[in-house]
Amino acid sequence: MTSPYEAVSNESIARFIAENPMAWIVPAADPSAAFLMPLLLEVDANGSPTTFLGHLPRSAPATSRLLEQPDAVVLFLGPNAYIQPSWISKPGWAPTWNFVSLKAAGTINMDSSLSAEAVTRLVDHMEGMTASGWTVDKIGPRFDDLLKHIMGFRIRIDTLTPRFKVGQDESPQSQREIRSALAGHPLVKWMD
Repeated sequence: MTSPYEAVSNESIARFIAENPMAWIVPAADPSAAFLMPLLLEVDANGSPTTFLGHLPRSAPATSRLLEQPDAVVLFLGPNAYIQPSWISKPGWAPTWNFVSLKAAGTINMDSSLSAEAVTRLVDHMEGMTASGWTVDKIGPRFDDLLKHIMGFRIRIDTLTPRFKVGQDESPQSQREIRSALAGHPLVKWMD
C-alpha cells in the first residue's frame, strides 16, 4: 500500500529531478563508495521514468565497483525544512520535518560511448534553466581530453520510490500556517 507521501505523479517526479539533479549513486556491492553526481531522468512515450543518464570520474571507486557489480541505489534530496510547533495554532502539535526526496534502484550500464552525450545533455539542461546560451562546444578541443577522464552510463530503473512529505496529513489550517512560516522557501511550491 502506498502512503500519501509516495502518491506522486510521474510529472512531479520528472520536475523534481529536473530541478534537483544531484544524487548519491550508491553501489549495492560497496555503499562506502557512494558518489555524488548529477543525473538526468529519461522517460518513455507515456512519461513514465525508465532510466537515468549520467557520468562518473573514471578514477572514482564507485566506477570500478559498478563495473564489477552493476546494481546501484540512487538517492535524491530536494527542498526540506524543520517545521516548528510555534508556527501551528493547534495545541499539542509536535515538530516535524517536511521534505521532497526520491529513492531508485536499478542496474547501471557503464559505457564510455555515452560520456559525451551525458555531459552535453546535462550542460544543455542546466544552462537552459539560465538561458545563458553556453554549450560544451565553447570548451573547444579540450572537451575530448576531458571525456577521457569520465565514463558515461545509464541506470535502468527497477524501482522508484518518491517520498514527498509536504504537509498532506495536516489540517488545511496547519497547512496555511506552515506555508506562511515558510514564505519564500523552495519547499512551499511542493506543498501546492
